[in-house]
Amino acid sequence: MGLKKYILGSVILILAVFAYTFSLESGDYRVELFDFVLILPIAAWIVFPTLVLFIVTVLHILFYGAKNYFNNKAITKDTESLTALINKKLLNESSKLNFQNKSFKEIGTIVEQLEIDITNSNFSCDDKNINKTIDQIFTIRSGKYISTKELKLDNQNPLMIENFKNRIEQDVEFALEVIQKSANYPQAILKPAFLKVLADKSMTTIKKLLDSVAFDEEMAVLLLKKDGEQDNQFAMTNEQILNIIKKVNLTNTQLIQIAKSYKALMSPDQIIKLFEDLTVENEEYTFAYLYILAEYEMVDKMRDILENSTPTEFTPFKALVDLKDAGKNTYSLDSICYK
Repeated sequence: MGLKKYILGSVILILAVFAYTFSLESGDYRVELFDFVLILPIAAWIVFPTLVLFIVTVLHILFYGAKNYFNNKAITKDTESLTALINKKLLNESSKLNFQNKSFKEIGTIVEQLEIDITNSNFSCDDKNINKTIDQIFTIRSGKYISTKELKLDNQNPLMIENFKNRIEQDVEFALEVIQKSANYPQAILKPAFLKVLADKSMTTIKKLLDSVAFDEEMAVLLLKKDGEQDNQFAMTNEQILNIIKKVNLTNTQLIQIAKSYKALMSPDQIIKLFEDLTVENEEYTFAYLYILAEYEMVDKMRDILENSTPTEFTPFKALVDLKDAGKNTYSLDSICYK
């Protein structure tokens, strides 16, 4: 029964009882308490307990009705908060949402510690925000770029990083912007941006960016290999090459591969000077320097270096020098398996 019907029915009943008892002309009833005297018709005294019960009942209904209303409202709000939390987890966003209901609070604590991913591209639910998020996730995973005005995430967010990578693949000018304004973009996309620029732009453009790039080994090797393919007028100087190599920790094998890529571009004297300077900067590159000397038949320079080495160092080169001294000039490092 609704509250309105209950009130209406109770009022009619109370009035009916009062009217009936009042029609009996039963007179008045007097109540004295100390100096207080209350005289009311007997009909009023009969109806009074019913009226009190009616008022108390209505207050009881209103109290628990209000309590139930606020409880349902809290559940609705907690449901929205839980849905928002799931949406944020899908977007790899961290968020601390407050829950009013104890059960929802426990569920929220669990969800906050989970990593949520979606694998079904046909997923659908009643919440439009989650549906939109899932559409964005699969759009980015397909290699497409979503405008940052639409995908409002922090630049360090993994989904935004993947989104940036998609744009880099599609737009070399954006890749160029990332390098030029590297402070505005996450470190994770600087390498893909550089590799895109390296693949699509000229060395003239790339050389202007060298001071803005934090190189790793792969980036340095690919840059120097591309530089070795240029015309002499566009290639980097020995000083620029040295500065790049000093920023990373290349192996002797990588340096030898770089030297081979420069063989058609540089004169023997220039390559030898480059690797001599490298060895001065880092003695670990002596092996690569010896390889270059061996390639250009610089036996006397090899001998000078080898005389100051330990018996177990650089044995392939020592063997090659011994063969040369014995007049067996047909041997090379490759033929004696120097590796």
